Amino acid sequence: MQTYTQCRLRRGRTEQIAWIPSEFAKKNQFLRIKSEDGWRVIGVGATMPESCVIGHERDYRAAFPSIDLRA
Repeated sequence: MQTYTQCRLRRGRTEQIAWIPSEFAKKNQFLRIKSEDGWRVIGVGATMPESCVIGHERDYRAAFPSIDLRA
């Protein structure tokens, strides 16, 4: 079963929170996300099964009207 871990990532002065596959969720590991190299895992949080993460990925999007929900 694939699991995902919620991580805080940093690239330069930019930080973001993302669910990433658990095998990559190691503090201080550098990642390539899509075509962007240089994302460093600076914090590791909760781990959940893939089905739960995907099933709830849009739960909070309505709270942020600037996010395009069509994607």
